[in-house]
Amino acid sequence: MALRLLNLRTPVATAMLITTVIAAPTAGAVSTESYLSAEIPQVYAVSGFQQQLEQAPASVTIIDRHQIELSGAQNFVDIFRLVPGFQSYHVSHNRYGISYHGVGHAFPNQMEVRVDGRSVYETIFSTVNWGTLGIELADIDHIEVVRGSNVPMQGSNAFMGSVNIVTRKPLQDSGLSLRGTTGALGTRNASLRYNDSLGPLNYRFSLGYQHSDGFPPQPEEGFLDDSRELFHANVRATYTPTLHDTVEFHLGYADDRADWYESSSPVPMSQSEFRSHHQAVSWAHSLDPANTVTINLYHNRLRARNLVSLGPLYSLLGLDRDTTAFLTAEQPPAPAAISLVTAMTGLDNTYAATLIGALDTDLLSGFGNLLSERYDLEARHAFTLSPMLRGAWGFGARRDRFESAHPFGFNTQVAESYWRLFGHGEWQATSWLTLNAGAMVENTFVGTLISPRVSANVALGGGHFLRLGHARSRRAPSLVEANEESIASVNGLIFNILRLSDPDLGEEKLTSTELAYQFQPAHLAMSLDLRLFDEKVTDVIDDLREPTLPPVSVFDSYLRRHENNGYWRFRGGEIQLSGQVTAKTFLRLHYTHTDMNSRMLRQRLPVPEFMDRNDRMARHSAGLLVGQELGEAFTLSLATYHQSRLRWEDGKAIDSFTRVDAQLAWRFTLGRTDGTVRLTAQNLGNSYAEFDPVNQFKTRVFLSAAVNLP
Repeated sequence: MALRLLNLRTPVATAMLITTVIAAPTAGAVSTESYLSAEIPQVYAVSGFQQQLEQAPASVTIIDRHQIELSGAQNFVDIFRLVPGFQSYHVSHNRYGISYHGVGHAFPNQMEVRVDGRSVYETIFSTVNWGTLGIELADIDHIEVVRGSNVPMQGSNAFMGSVNIVTRKPLQDSGLSLRGTTGALGTRNASLRYNDSLGPLNYRFSLGYQHSDGFPPQPEEGFLDDSRELFHANVRATYTPTLHDTVEFHLGYADDRADWYESSSPVPMSQSEFRSHHQAVSWAHSLDPANTVTINLYHNRLRARNLVSLGPLYSLLGLDRDTTAFLTAEQPPAPAAISLVTAMTGLDNTYAATLIGALDTDLLSGFGNLLSERYDLEARHAFTLSPMLRGAWGFGARRDRFESAHPFGFNTQVAESYWRLFGHGEWQATSWLTLNAGAMVENTFVGTLISPRVSANVALGGGHFLRLGHARSRRAPSLVEANEESIASVNGLIFNILRLSDPDLGEEKLTSTELAYQFQPAHLAMSLDLRLFDEKVTDVIDDLREPTLPPVSVFDSYLRRHENNGYWRFRGGEIQLSGQVTAKTFLRLHYTHTDMNSRMLRQRLPVPEFMDRNDRMARHSAGLLVGQELGEAFTLSLATYHQSRLRWEDGKAIDSFTRVDAQLAWRFTLGRTDGTVRLTAQNLGNSYAEFDPVNQFKTRVFLSAAVNLP
C-alpha cells in the first residue's frame, strides 16, 4: 500500500494503516511468551458481571498500573490524557476537569466516577471533587473507562461515560511501602502504605500528604493563590470467613485546602477547605459457581468552605474614604448624597439610599459553607443460566442531601430519595454472534426515567470483532442544579449573582449509536479499538441569561438560570492501539476526531438570542506513550499529547498545543528490600495554557522514590 495515497486525517484511514502495521509480520521481532500470549482483558463496570472486551455492549479502555507508571502521571489529569475522547485539564492547578465528550467546563457533570464500587460524584458541585478521593495513584490496580453512556448500568451520573477505579487488594502487597516526590511548583508529596493479615482478615492502611504551590503566579492577574495542602488516610480490608463469602470494608478521610475557581465570582480564584470521609461495606456470597449475590452499602460526607473578603462596598465602587464619609454622614442619607449616588450609578432614589446605607459593609464572596451527604444501598445478583446465557439484575436506594449557608444569603437545605432497578443479559446466539441488552429504571424527583441499551457483537474470525450498539439514556439533574439559588445581597442589593434554577427543570436526554471494531491478533499482545459514534443530547441543562429586576445588582446586570435549553450533537471517531510491540517495548496510541453541532437559548429578554458552542470541544486530540526497558534495571518512557484549539466553557479560548513528557525509572533490590527511583520531566518545550491563560504549564521536573520493606 502506498502511504501517500492514504488520507491520514480521517479516523477510518488511520485505523486501516494501524491494522496493516499490526497484521504485517515484523522483521526481527522477538518471539517470547511475555508478549505473544496476552491475558484476555475483562471488564465488570458495563454489565455487572465479568465480560471480555469484545463481548461487552460498550467501548471500554483499561488503564493498568504499568501504564500509569510509564506515563509519569502526577495526578488524575495526567492519567486520563491516555484515554481517547477524554477532556482532561486543570481548571486551576489543584482542581481538575475530567469528562468524556460534552462541553468541558469548570464543573463537568455528566460522568460517573466510582472507587471500588463507591460513587464519588458530589451532588453539591454536580461533579467529582478529585482532591477528596482519599487514594494515592500507587494504590490503583487498574481503571475501567466506559467510553459512552453507561446509565443502563450505573445510573444518571454516567450520562456520557463512567470511570471505575479499582484499588489494589490487600493480598496483592505485603509489608511497608514508603513513597515521596519532590520537584517543580514546590511539590512535596509523601505516602505510607502497610499491608498485613490477621487470620482470614487481610488489610491495607495508607496515609498520604501532598503540597504544591500551583501554577506560577501571573503578576497581571494579581498573584492569584493556586496552592494545595492535602492529607488523606484510607483503610481497605478483606474478610473471608468461608469459601463462599467475602466481606470488604473501606474507610477514608481527606482534608484538602486548595484553590477554587468560579468565573462568575468577583474573586474568580480563592482558597477553600474540603473535608470528607466515607465508609463502605460489601458482602459477596456465592450461592453456587453460577450464582453470586452482592450487597453494597456506603456513606459519603463532604464539608466545604469558601468565603473571601471583597473589602468594604465603597472600595469596590471606586469611592475613597472621604467621599464615603460625606455620603454616610447623615442617616437617613441627605438628599445631596442621594442625588450624587443616583448620578454615579443610575439607581433611583430608593435604591441609592439603600446603597449608601451599605457602603461600609464588608462583603464576603464565595460559595459559603456547604455540606453534602449520601447513603446508598444496592443488591445485585449475577447468574449463569447456561453456557450461552448469563446476566445480572439488582435494585438500589439512595438518599442525597445538601445544606448551604452564606452570610449574605442563599441558605438552603434539600434532601431527596432515589430508587433504581436494573438488569442486563448476554446471549451467545451463535458461535459468532453475541447479543447484549440491559436497562436502568430510576425513580427520581423529576419522574421515573428509563434508560435502555442494546448491542450486537460479531466475531469475524482471525481476531476481528464488530459491535453495533444503541442506547437511550436519561439524566436527572443533581440536587444543586434543581435547587440552586446562589445570589448574595446586602440591604436588598445584589452584589454577587451566580445562578438560579428553573422550578420546572427536567431530565437531559441522550440518543447514541456506535459502530465499533476491535482487532486482537493472536500472534501479538496488541489490540486495536476503533469507535465511530453519533451522540445526540437534547434538553441539555444550560444557563439562560436574564436581566436582573429590582432589587438590582450592584455589579452585574444579568443572572444565570438553569434551564433545559441546550442541544448537542457529537459525531466522529476514536482510535486506540495498545500493547507490547516486543518483549521490552510497550506502545499506546490514541486519536479522536469530533464534530460538534450545538444550539442554546442564550437569553429570552428583551428578544430571544441563540448561540452555538461548537468551539467548546477540541476537534482533534491525540496521545502517544512508548515505554522501553533498558536492561534489567532501567526503563525509559516518552509520552506526547496533542489538543487542537478550543474555548473552554467558564474558561477562555486556548490555542492548540503539543506536549512531550519523558521519564527514566531505575529499579533496585537490596536484600529483601526493593524500590524504584523515577526522574520525570513534563512538557519538554514551550509553555502552554490550560483552561485559562493564567494556567501556564511550563516545563516541570519531578524526582520520586518508592521503597518496599518486607
